[in-house]
Amino acid sequence: MNIVSFGHSDVGFVRESNEDSFLLDDECGLYVVADGVGGLPHGALASRLAVQFFRAMIRSNDACTTEEELSEIVHAVHRNIIESGGLVGGDNGIGTTFSAVRMLPDKFMLAHVGDSSVYHKNGQAFKHISTSHTLGNELIEKHGPDAMNDMPDHYMHTLTRCMGQDIDFSVDVATFPIKPGDGVLICSDGVTNMVDEDIIESVMQEHEPRDFVPALIDLANQNGGVDNSTIVSFLVN
Repeated sequence: MNIVSFGHSDVGFVRESNEDSFLLDDECGLYVVADGVGGLPHGALASRLAVQFFRAMIRSNDACTTEEELSEIVHAVHRNIIESGGLVGGDNGIGTTFSAVRMLPDKFMLAHVGDSSVYHKNGQAFKHISTSHTLGNELIEKHGPDAMNDMPDHYMHTLTRCMGQDIDFSVDVATFPIKPGDGVLICSDGVTNMVDEDIIESVMQEHEPRDFVPALIDLANQNGGVDNSTIVSFLVN
């Protein structure tokens, strides 16, 4: 299968620095967005280390071909970030979200921790295939939509899982079939908080990654640009 891909990151209009990182490696089939956790020090370092450690652990197309292997690698990256965070972040450590796609023949695997979003365009269907690991989302899943009525706004942005903090957590890992005409989009919450999902779908349906990735980031900035915005996407031809 031939893959057409593109990735881009922008600091936005409010933040002083960009704490997002991304990986785009068509040769090894690796696509990652990592978003340094606000409120912890060295967010840019945390996200960059996540991407670099992950890439270093998957050196060829023959590596990491099962969900078990992918989960083990993500946990190894997590442990490495904990160790690094202890050196630079003191007792607080460092932290980052992590959403990665491992492309394989006729399928892809997803590993996800945090509140970035991953979408799968399957023919004309468009599906959000990741779950936001936030306090607000977990309360909604437990108690239903009515939980939003008295929920403080910040609950929807309060992470319950991230990489780099010395806390055990589960990595969401799943496998999806993929065929020519399908596509995958990974974006940080700086995009999804600023651009409605139906807009993301319509733009992705109509254009190729080199066009719609910058267009969506521009929309996030036009709508306020209050956070860093990062997107990695690929289409299969």
